[in-house]
Amino acid sequence: METIFVRTPHVLGPALRDVRLAAGRTQTEVARSARVGRTWLSQFEDGLKVSAPLDMVFRVMAELDVEVTIKAVRI
Repeated sequence: METIFVRTPHVLGPALRDVRLAAGRTQTEVARSARVGRTWLSQFEDGLKVSAPLDMVFRVMAELDVEVTIKAVRI
């Protein structure tokens, strides 16, 4: 299991995209398995869905076998 470190909401989606690409998986494949829309996943990975539903984010994380460590910082 890979761990990624997140300090702002804008970097979570792009970080998960990097994990997905490193695993050689497509958005369509991950979206289907995680039961989220491919368009939603694309926007999330682009950092456009910074207030995404936590259950959807968790399903993507589980599908990619990744855990996230969050360290909040003042923006």
